[in-house]
Amino acid sequence: MNFGVCLETFFTDLPFPQRIGKAAAAGYRFAEMWLPDDKDPGEVRIAAEKAGVTLTNAVIGSTDGSTGGGLTSPAKREEWLQRTDATLAFCREAGIGAAIVCTGNVVEGMSETEMMQSVLDGLRETAERAERAGITLILEPLNTKHDHPGYWCDSSDKGAEICRRVGSPRMKLLFDCYHMQIMEGDLVGHIKRNLDVIGHMHSAGHPGRHELWLGETNYPFLVRKIEELGYRGVFALEYMPTLASDESLRKTLDYLRTDRSP
Repeated sequence: MNFGVCLETFFTDLPFPQRIGKAAAAGYRFAEMWLPDDKDPGEVRIAAEKAGVTLTNAVIGSTDGSTGGGLTSPAKREEWLQRTDATLAFCREAGIGAAIVCTGNVVEGMSETEMMQSVLDGLRETAERAERAGITLILEPLNTKHDHPGYWCDSSDKGAEICRRVGSPRMKLLFDCYHMQIMEGDLVGHIKRNLDVIGHMHSAGHPGRHELWLGETNYPFLVRKIEELGYRGVFALEYMPTLASDESLRKTLDYLRTDRSP
């Protein structure tokens, strides 16, 4: 399994380029970020190349649509597409191959059918831009019970349906095991059903969103099953560590690779 690190939650006392080298020293060869606004793409690329780390993805807009406009509202489409163009340009310059897509929140006064159509229309335009840029989009369903109340896409099955309906080879699903454990459970079943469109994975322990062994999900078992199903992408860590970042990351690798809790 290829394990990755979200560098927005680890080594947060350091400038972002330095975090890349720290992740490599902890044993990881894949890393990712959230919004690129405060980062220099050239510096990011150089730091990643120096550390031997592949940067997997950035994020186009905020989860609720407050940055980037979101997809659920047609009135915010132009803002979203402008944000998309800027993020795809950043990814190309920084050497990042994918961008996370968040739908934004439920829009008051719009029906579910209207919001679905708005998301599909917006993603089709977004996918056309991504295809030209050579960047993959990964749509992320989130939990609405704890972290993202009001978020529109809160189901992996719903997200997978959207990816299939968009119909672009550059449109994939981000399966976040933490969010989907909260919303759906049956993680193996949902992953198996939607493996054809899954392009990336996230993980954290639930409850608490801390280390993977501090929760109800048996992650060593889950990782084995994901590998058996044929997933060959990155399984990324996106949790808030209770230990020092380097210690937490090393213990997580040991936990996942040896099937033992540290």
